[in-house]
This record gives sequence, structure tokens and C-alpha cells, in this order.
Amino acid sequence: MLESDDLKLCGIALFLVLGVLANLFNLGAMLGQQQGRTVAVIICFISLGNILLQTSTCVLVASIRAGVLCRPHLPFFFSGVLYVWFISSSVSIWSVAWLNVFYCVKVCRFSWSICRTLEENISSILNITMVIMFLTSCVMFTPFFGLHFQDQHVSATEMGACVIRKPLLPAWVDINTYVITFICFLTLMPSTIMLPTSLGLVVYLCRRTAKTQRSSSAESYLLVCRLTVALVWVYFTTLLIISLYYFHALFASGLSADVLFSGLSFYCVACAALLSSSNKHLRGKLRVLLCRGKRTNTMVINAEGE
Repeated sequence: MLESDDLKLCGIALFLVLGVLANLFNLGAMLGQQQGRTVAVIICFISLGNILLQTSTCVLVASIRAGVLCRPHLPFFFSGVLYVWFISSSVSIWSVAWLNVFYCVKVCRFSWSICRTLEENISSILNITMVIMFLTSCVMFTPFFGLHFQDQHVSATEMGACVIRKPLLPAWVDINTYVITFICFLTLMPSTIMLPTSLGLVVYLCRRTAKTQRSSSAESYLLVCRLTVALVWVYFTTLLIISLYYFHALFASGLSADVLFSGLSFYCVACAALLSSSNKHLRGKLRVLLCRGKRTNTMVINAEGE
């Protein structure tokens, strides 16, 4: 019989392998995509961000389990992984927001002149925006390289037991201002982009669904809209899980770090599945892969029968 810790480790490993493989498939399939370059770039950003996010989360959970926060000095390795964790989450979340903007502008087709101009130049605008977003993320989270423990006397009893200590940011950082800034950058600002654009896609869905005549292109647009809206709600569900984790850590004894990993793993796996389902190129690649696997299994069964 497996113990509860063993089951948790098996679940973590399963989530990690599943999420990394699914996002690696999307990343590899979209790297050589020529048509729809903007969507391909955004999906590559999301997939790469999810791979790094899930891997760094796993490393952070393993480090906490190994007692990194009980040591007299915080290893630089932990600060580096935490930096990658924040950047990858930022890249993934903002890329989902920009994908929502792209589909909203392309599908909803507003009649205002400024919207028509935006639609004509949306690819160039988003390509530049993605680069700015990535550079901003790299700069914003650099203070985490200066994480350290406050110098204090460690008694003999504390040396024998694991006493978790909270890392501190460098003294030159105004902690309250900085925390509010990067929380807004990771949650409030993407939400203000996702909510209006997803509502626009929902309105489009309602209008198209009410019409009796449907073409194949219209069905494809409806599928993309549904799955893009679902992607937004996956983000909000993950945000709720992470908020629950941190609020519980502040006002109660604290939930296990496995809750944080499970929430982010759900986000990474769900993102990969929804992107594979919504994008025509990815659906074709996945269909070819599945058909090839069935053909290989059939050949093996026939060979064994002979």
C-alpha cells in the first residue's frame, strides 16, 4: 500500500509529465507554422511559459520539502528558480490575454474606424507588445535575486529542528509598493483585458448561435470563441486557487504547497488542451499523431497474430 506522501508525489509527477508533454507538443507544432504567425507566436509564448512555470513550481515545492527555508542562508538557486517562476507565470498569463484580444478584434469586427485600423495592424501591434511584455517581466522581478534571510541568532534547539523562515527582499525595495505593483501586473491588469474581450466573444457566440444558417467557417469561429472564453475561465479558476492558498497562509496555519502546484498544474494542462482543440493547425497535427499511433498498434497486433 502506498502512503499519502507517496500518492502525492505520484500525482505531482503525473501532472508534471502530462503538462510538459502537452505544452511541448503545442510548442513544437507551432514553431514551424508559417500561416497565422501572430497566433503561432502567442501559442509558443504560452506553451514555453507553461513548461517553465510547471517545472519551476515542481522545483520550488521539492526545495521547500527538502528544507531550503530552514537553512541559515537562502541559496541563490532558490532565488533564481523563484525568478523563473514569476517570469513564466507572467508570460503565460499575459499571452492568454493578448490571444483573447487577437480573437476578439478579428472575430467581432466592430464598425468603428479606430477598430478597423486596429484590426488591420493587430499582428504588428501584438508582436511588439509581446516583446515589451517579456522585457518588462524580466526587469520587474529582478529584486527576487536579492532575497535573503534576516540575520538572527539561531539557538541549539532551532538548529536541530526545521524552523521555516520567510525570505526578505533587498532593503532598497519598498515592499508594500512593490508587492502591490507586481500583483496588479499579474492579476488585475490582465483581468481588465480578458473580461471585456471575453464578454465580446460571448456576445458574438450568442448572436451566431441564434442564427439558423451556419457555414463551416462560422462553426470554426464558434469553436475558437468557446475555447478562448474557456481559457479565460481556466485562468480565473487558477487565480482563485492561488488566492485561497495565500490568504489561508496569511490568516490561518497555511495550506500545503501541493495545493499551489496542483492549481498551477491544472492551469498548464487545461491551457495545453484548450489550445490544441481551438487551433486548426494543432488539431491537424494531433490527429496525425493519433492516427500514426493507432496504425502502429494495429501493425504490432497483426505481427503478433502471425
